[in-house]
Amino acid sequence: MPAIRCARCGAEGARYHVSFARVSFCDKCYIRYYERKLRSTVLKYGMLKVMRRPLVALSGGKDSTSALVGLKSVFPDLEVTALYIDLGIPGYSEESERVVRKVTEELGVELVVHRLRDEGRTVPELAVGRFKRKPCAICGTVKRYVMNRVALERGHDSVVTGHNLDDTVEVLFELYRRGQLEEAVRLRPVLLGDGVKLANRVKPLFEMTDEEDLYYVDAKGIEVVESWCPLVRGAKTVSRKVLIHEIEAKIPGFRHTFLKAHVKRYLPVLEKVLGQPVLRECAVCGYPTTSEVCSYCRAMRRVVLQRGGEVAGGKATGG
Repeated sequence: MPAIRCARCGAEGARYHVSFARVSFCDKCYIRYYERKLRSTVLKYGMLKVMRRPLVALSGGKDSTSALVGLKSVFPDLEVTALYIDLGIPGYSEESERVVRKVTEELGVELVVHRLRDEGRTVPELAVGRFKRKPCAICGTVKRYVMNRVALERGHDSVVTGHNLDDTVEVLFELYRRGQLEEAVRLRPVLLGDGVKLANRVKPLFEMTDEEDLYYVDAKGIEVVESWCPLVRGAKTVSRKVLIHEIEAKIPGFRHTFLKAHVKRYLPVLEKVLGQPVLRECAVCGYPTTSEVCSYCRAMRRVVLQRGGEVAGGKATGG
């Protein structure tokens, strides 16, 4: 069997085969391919205009690590800071923090560590009751809240996450299936905040696949957390991704076409019909929400009540 050649330089032994594009690259050419695509995505969606001082949410996984390393490599002048949220998941959180500290030290990036344990409420504690079968839902709520709060408290204009094409398509697939168009309108590469209590949200990997992110950290020789979060086992997000890949196998290009249709065709219509949701201040913490009390504070209240405590003003949200 003949050796696979790099699509760019022609060298033999090209290890990285980008399946949707049907091309293979050697290590050096793949890094150039990935970083050129990241640069193109950032410029295409005007991300540099809203993330002059970004806070990159870092979990230790391939996606968020690719976002941090890619931004530092392509835009070295960006004043980047990394944020690691210790969710208090025994074993997994400690390993994730070790990997996060290693990569930020290698890059010379400042790392901020926020521990939910210090607030007395970890994700395993929150994943009870109606969230017992949906731990990813409460985990997402907690992370979004903490990322926004830390960014604003530290003076960052934006929060950068590692959400990629596969993540976005999986969520959109479910939102359109359920007809939850009010949420679909907020799913975009750049979501502008109000500059006061809501930081901009930026997704530089919006057009990258899981496969591309995995190849990037491998080609760069960067260690990432390879184990699954123990709370994600059996989660519907995983089964939906499997289903989408099965569709992709029968309809090549399905994911890219679906995402492009959302951005180019559906979003403009949804914006005109629905607009952006009206936000108000949470009665407990004062941060933006669509209801009287934000979902984060409602979750905190449940934990406090389970312990027989009381919610007293903003204290229930932690600091």
